[in-house]
Amino acid sequence: MTKQPITRTTVADFIADRLADSDKTQREIAEECGFEKPNIITMFKNGATKLPINRIGPLAKALNADPAHLLRLVMAEYFPDTWVDIENIMQSTVLSANELELVRAYRQMTGDNDAVPVVINRDAVIAIVAA
Repeated sequence: MTKQPITRTTVADFIADRLADSDKTQREIAEECGFEKPNIITMFKNGATKLPINRIGPLAKALNADPAHLLRLVMAEYFPDTWVDIENIMQSTVLSANELELVRAYRQMTGDNDAVPVVINRDAVIAIVAA
């Protein structure tokens, strides 16, 4: 049995999913983000227009989403080479709040000793063993 690779969520799909989960109208979201016309939200949702970087924070807030996660999606999709270069220069990556919680738990479990992890992936369940 061959495992199917997990595909990255597109920015358009992410926005569409968050809109579907929101009780706000697209007009309300557009207003919260400072857009004059609400159809821009539809254009983001359909992938017809790229989300401007300076609107990631306001849109994430309006959609009750993690801005760091949306930033990573935008950069990886729109500017993949630039994003790789930024992460290489920074020698780090941007973590969502959920990922940061995982890192903090790992540090606590390992006594913050920079332990080398052994990652075991079993069908969407990941165990990290501090060696």
